[in-house]
Amino acid sequence: MTQKLIFINIQTMMVDYDGGKRMAKCPKCGGEAREKRKPWTMAGRPDKKGMKTELTIGLYECPKCGTFRKVLSKRKIRA
Repeated sequence: MTQKLIFINIQTMMVDYDGGKRMAKCPKCGGEAREKRKPWTMAGRPDKKGMKTELTIGLYECPKCGTFRKVLSKRKIRA
């Protein structure tokens, strides 16, 4: 059985609000976007050890500035 290492990005700027849902802060104005429009995952190229970094990214809508992307999580996976 292989082990998977999971790394969580500390700088995703995710905070909890009432009801247990999650919000992201806009990088331009600092406003809070509650609804995630679209989440997706992507993997980068393998490093020297043969591990890829898989990112989970969310697309958010700021009421003032428009759309922005946030990294929700990072983890290393085998190539």
